[in-house]
Amino acid sequence: MRLVFLLVSAVLFLSGCARGPRLTERPALPDQFPYHSAEQICYQLRLPADTIHAFTGRARLQVRTPAGTDNLSITIVARRNDSLLIRLSPGWGIEAARLLITPDSVLLHDRVHHRLYAGTRTEQAVRHLPLPAGRDPFLSLLGILYPSSGFWHVTADSGYYYLQDPSRQQRYIVDPTRWRVVRYERYTPTGILVEVYRFEAFSRFGSIFLPRRIHFERPDLGMTVRLYYRTLQLNPPNLQFVWNPDARLRRLPFQAMLEQP
Repeated sequence: MRLVFLLVSAVLFLSGCARGPRLTERPALPDQFPYHSAEQICYQLRLPADTIHAFTGRARLQVRTPAGTDNLSITIVARRNDSLLIRLSPGWGIEAARLLITPDSVLLHDRVHHRLYAGTRTEQAVRHLPLPAGRDPFLSLLGILYPSSGFWHVTADSGYYYLQDPSRQQRYIVDPTRWRVVRYERYTPTGILVEVYRFEAFSRFGSIFLPRRIHFERPDLGMTVRLYYRTLQLNPPNLQFVWNPDARLRRLPFQAMLEQP
């Protein structure tokens, strides 16, 4: 059960050329800083996402929990508003699992134990898994986060914008030199921190900056996940989704995976 849990945790994150571009220095601050409105900031954050329709990537993944530390290699093939396939390996040429996410379903093929788990994106058991059910998994895996529409309180220091919702349950830290979120925090109504994203090691893909390193924390679970993209290619001409579990495998509900010892 622990191995399957760790494999599924890869899809929390989230992410050219064959080896990926070089890391870039931080550009200069825009002339209008620090006087951008919340609407202007949100527009700049959303703009690059509209140009990305598909991507492929290879990455290293480290998962730390109270039970220990695991290291995995993952391969991602994704088409926006369609399907996202993640292949997970602990090494030694072993492919332990394949995870397929569609707009309305989630399927996990546990190739080690020959099990196939299936569920919808909205069912309660899937929500209990470390999946970006409430987010766009395509953008999450690229490290692209931005505030939803609505009112956001904006403050600034010497180099960053800070956006916070009226309930003080969400906080975004924005780098205006790249127009990317570099940190996201989510709190409970009582002010307890429950989720943190950090985005680092930015590279430039044409006019778009994307993080090569994604750091995710769930303090309530004692879980920390670090993902580093070795390669990342945007809008590749051809995508191959290889999803071929044995047709004789019976589909199990995700609740059954949660109940595994």
